[in-house]
Amino acid sequence: MLHRPYPNVDRALRQLARHAHPVPDSPTLECLRPLADSLTRLRVNTRRAAEQGFGVDSYRLSTR
Repeated sequence: MLHRPYPNVDRALRQLARHAHPVPDSPTLECLRPLADSLTRLRVNTRRAAEQGFGVDSYRLSTR
C-alpha cells in the first residue's frame, strides 16, 4: 500500500497526541538545586568558551 499523507496537518497532529502520556509533575528536591546550578554554570561557560574559539583547531599533546 502506498503512503498517503493526511490532508489536514492539525488532524494528523491530534491523532499523534491522542496516545501521548501526560508529563508527571515531579517535586523539585532542594538537595539537587546546587547540582542544577553548577550544571547551568557549566553550560554557560562552555558556550562562552566556544564563542571565544577555545579548543577549536588547537590540539596539543602534553609530554610532561
